[in-house]
Amino acid sequence: IYEKLMVHSDLSKAGSWRRLTEDFLNSPLPNTQGTKTDTHYSILSLLLFLSDSPSNTNFTERPRVKDAEPEDNFDWAKYLMEGEEIDTGPFPDTPEWSEDESEDDDRQQPISREDSGIQLDRTPQEDHDTTSKVVPVAWTVGEPDARAWLEQHVVTPYWVAHAPRFPHSLHLHSNLLNVWDQHLYNTDPLYLPEEKAFVTETQVIRETLWLFSGVKKHFIFQHHDGKVSVRNNVVVTHLTSNCLHSVLEHIAVYGQAVFRLQRFIDEVTGHGSEPCPPGSGSSHSYRKGSEPPFRTYQAFVWALNKYFTSFKEELTTIEREVISNDETVTLSAVLERLSTHLAQIKVLHKVFCTGVAEVPPATPNVVRASHLLNTLYKAIIDYDSVGHASEQTVALLFSLWTETVRPYLEIVDEWIVHGHLFDPAKEFIIQRNKDVLVNHRDFWYATYTLYSVSEMVDNEEKLNDAASGSSGGEQGSSNRQLTMVSFLKPVLKQIIMAGKSMQLLKNLHCKEAEDSERSSRDAERKSLYALFLESVQSRLSSPEESPTDKMTERQATTRSLIKMQSIMAQHLETKDVHDPLLAINFARLYLEQSDFHERFSGGDFIVDRSSQSVTCQTFELTLRSCLYPHIERRYIECCGNLMKTLKKDYKLLEYLQAMRNYFLQEAGDTMYDFYTAIFDKVQEKVSWQQPSFLNVLLQEAVGQRYPEDSSRLSVFLEPLDPSRKKHPVNNLEVLTLSYKVPWPVDIVISSECQKIYNQVFLLLLQIKWAKYSLDTLRFSDFAEVTKKLEGSPVEEAKLKQPINQQIHRMCLLRVKLMHFVNSLHNYIMTRILHSTGLEFQHQVQEAKDLDQLIKIHYRYLATIHDRCLLREKVSFVKEAIMKVLNLVLIFSDRWQAGFGAWKIESIDKMESDFKNCHMFLVTILNKAVCRGSFPHLESLALSLMAGFEQC
Repeated sequence: IYEKLMVHSDLSKAGSWRRLTEDFLNSPLPNTQGTKTDTHYSILSLLLFLSDSPSNTNFTERPRVKDAEPEDNFDWAKYLMEGEEIDTGPFPDTPEWSEDESEDDDRQQPISREDSGIQLDRTPQEDHDTTSKVVPVAWTVGEPDARAWLEQHVVTPYWVAHAPRFPHSLHLHSNLLNVWDQHLYNTDPLYLPEEKAFVTETQVIRETLWLFSGVKKHFIFQHHDGKVSVRNNVVVTHLTSNCLHSVLEHIAVYGQAVFRLQRFIDEVTGHGSEPCPPGSGSSHSYRKGSEPPFRTYQAFVWALNKYFTSFKEELTTIEREVISNDETVTLSAVLERLSTHLAQIKVLHKVFCTGVAEVPPATPNVVRASHLLNTLYKAIIDYDSVGHASEQTVALLFSLWTETVRPYLEIVDEWIVHGHLFDPAKEFIIQRNKDVLVNHRDFWYATYTLYSVSEMVDNEEKLNDAASGSSGGEQGSSNRQLTMVSFLKPVLKQIIMAGKSMQLLKNLHCKEAEDSERSSRDAERKSLYALFLESVQSRLSSPEESPTDKMTERQATTRSLIKMQSIMAQHLETKDVHDPLLAINFARLYLEQSDFHERFSGGDFIVDRSSQSVTCQTFELTLRSCLYPHIERRYIECCGNLMKTLKKDYKLLEYLQAMRNYFLQEAGDTMYDFYTAIFDKVQEKVSWQQPSFLNVLLQEAVGQRYPEDSSRLSVFLEPLDPSRKKHPVNNLEVLTLSYKVPWPVDIVISSECQKIYNQVFLLLLQIKWAKYSLDTLRFSDFAEVTKKLEGSPVEEAKLKQPINQQIHRMCLLRVKLMHFVNSLHNYIMTRILHSTGLEFQHQVQEAKDLDQLIKIHYRYLATIHDRCLLREKVSFVKEAIMKVLNLVLIFSDRWQAGFGAWKIESIDKMESDFKNCHMFLVTILNKAVCRGSFPHLESLALSLMAGFEQC
């Protein structure tokens, strides 16, 4: 029990317990011989079982009056000195000296309380009446009653019930509380005085300082469920109760803010242990079995702790001044001295409530970190817009932000310098997908995920960074505002591109990656965070000016302000606005613009609302000048090295040219040998849909001119829908051309890109099939028909006229079809593929990063896909073209079948179908060109319209 009371710091109870139990055990019991017997301990055990919890009981030891010992009236001196002669000296009447009398005189001396910090307020009359000299009384620590003596003499125990009243002055000003109570008693018949706990103003000051220091146990202030309240019955003699409580309630608000911030610091650092600097890797102070707070919270707490360390130093200085009592210290003076700190604590508490306390417990770390950084960022912007009135607040918030943002910048630095995204707590807005390896073709698209937070609906949305590097905020609906770390938005794409490029370079084991990392070690040597702080210091620091220069500059500024104010007042008066304060603020607003006076005094001044706000968001400007250039420089270096590596070592440009050569048939002579062999088989009615035959044919055609590509190209056959087989032109849709692209070039030329290439390849193949079918028709086929009619003049006369008419119509239809097909072929090959390809080659050379190159390639494919009329929106135009191409193949078959297969009805139908399709296409294309929807179709529309007019 004694040890338990000592652990609970109940020293007085522990001392009483040991003393009373020792007295009892050493006392005799009736009918029991000896001390400390079993009977003694049994009685103690019984008493403990009967008692409530001794450690939770308020105990005050009552003095026990011992039985007075019978007084011995026997005169031992007379008895022992019987027969002795006593010399009484020259003054026999002098009373004998006694030590007891000396001790009684010492007890009457007043005890000094100068070391308590609480002085007695005496009136001058009391000082004159006090004639006794103060004699300090010493005490020994080892004495049993030393603690009790200290508690009774150092300070009046005002925190206990029925505490003794301390002496104070009888002056009217020192008894305002009694005067006010007497007034209430005389004027209000129902007034009933309540029991009060009297304290001095010094005690109120010290408990206020303790409250601000984070102490939880007080007498004047009480803690209940995280809230700080003021005890109702606490009064001072020189203030009314309402006045004192209004001041204390004001103090309690700041005390509660300090308490909440201190509790957050303790939770993050491990309940009161000293926090370590962020990045030091010390996490031993966290609770066992629980996940340690992520680094952004640790950095935020580290910044808070640094502030509170300086704040507590100020509190300690004030308390020392109070204790030393060199001069009078009042509560109002203390609050005035702490007003700046209290205002800053209010700002910190507001940031804490918005950025930390109001976040739901189950929120992911990435949302917590983003929200905290955004809260600090917005707070700095808001206070910065106020101007000079909040310079100290902006400086405090900026220092807090620079400490809190350190883990984010360290993550960015590790990623863009070493290619490693180290984020174990998943607090960064970009997170690595562990399932996708670096050497996978989807690395650039699916390796990293950009997290955006919807503040309005309090949920999390993941936007895959599909090679865009954008924030994805435009994809949100109007009622869901997607936000992320605001200060990284301007350089978010550069960070993503530099990080992915550096990781790709590291995995390629190329010389550029080693050179890039070596340059990072040699040239920059410092982390991104260190470079940012150095840039901020250099931006904020300015050369020292002499006092004369400062005074001259201040005078010039004042004169300019007065002059500008007069100009503004004149212009405001022209609009019946008489507001001198408005004129002063306008003058200050535009004073920094050098050409403002000339422009404004000219009479035709126009405010440029499109320019940056004149309030000059210095924080954003600091980021633009001190942080973003370092990220931008690293982005240019990493991405430039990656583009150089891909173009030089991995032949990216050669592969892009190969795709255009084979799929877009820019290598016309090579692909001509391939597809003409297929067309010949079709005309000969020989089976050609055999993969082995097609691959051998392709290898022979390509191997003659591009042997390095012969092993990469292959042809596959896919099943065709039976419903589409009735049209001959659709028979080529079974062909699929494939080109094996190695990693990492397949990041640019992906399988999705090859699908688009195949669609354009198939369209070109169908057009070239129709053109080849018409080109191979010969007029010599009609010679046999005319020879058969030369034998009989009668029959020649009867048949020659209609046969010539049919031959003429067939030849004329062939010319019309050739004009249509050639116009379409020239449009696709020259206006679309050739000119678009030249633009694409120029853009590829100008691409700064791989993401930009991927976008250029996608945009190029989308352009030729749209201009080749392959988009679903204009599918009806493609269907009309396919009908004409199918008509060309039917016409070619009938031409080659001979005159016996011709019928007037079939010729009429072919002419009618072609005319309808031709007229439909001319009408649609002309309308599209007139609307300006498809300007690239103008040449095709004009060419088809010229052929239509000739018809």
